Amino acid sequence: MRFGNLTKSNITIAAFLIFIVFIGLYLLMMGNDKKAVRDTVDLYIKAIQDRKFELAYDLNAASQKQKLFIIKGSNGNRGDILKKAYEEQKVLFDSVHLIFDPNIVWAEKSAFIQDMKYKIGTVTMERNIDNPTAFYRKRIDAVVEVEIEYKKKDTAPLFKDESVKKATYLIKMIHIRNITKAVKIMPVDDKWLFKGIVIKEGVVEHWSR
Repeated sequence: MRFGNLTKSNITIAAFLIFIVFIGLYLLMMGNDKKAVRDTVDLYIKAIQDRKFELAYDLNAASQKQKLFIIKGSNGNRGDILKKAYEEQKVLFDSVHLIFDPNIVWAEKSAFIQDMKYKIGTVTMERNIDNPTAFYRKRIDAVVEVEIEYKKKDTAPLFKDESVKKATYLIKMIHIRNITKAVKIMPVDDKWLFKGIVIKEGVVEHWSR
């Protein structure tokens, strides 16, 4: 069958080539995102280690989500409300100590301490099924493996009542455009945010008693 000067086989080849180009561009963009994720994780770990709360607050998904809702929905003095929200989060941050509990706010503070060394490993991109938008970056989250070794038993975090010597943590990262549908019409920066942290099951070594 002919379509003007094109044969069916030519149309098939053209469609295949377009598909290959699309996949290539997709993988290129994905690779760029992996680097951005890795860089943000490194920046976030250092901010928590050095107790630079202002920087950590700016890279934390929960904090930025709250901030965006205040900016979008507040009819009063946004400056005062934002300042209060910041101070409340700072109090929570300061209250976290060496017991690692992934279910509490700012749990990463107990994991990321000065007396440790770390290595950022595999970055896995995964689809965000709660927000299936057309543009891939808005529907892709990331999980990053970070190997951490603590230098001293007395400063290492406690996990299940034992001091951790070595562990692999799984860090969830999310793009700022994906933190809430309610504020998607607002202009936001192109950046990744820290979403949460857990210890990878079976990959933890405790200090001997």
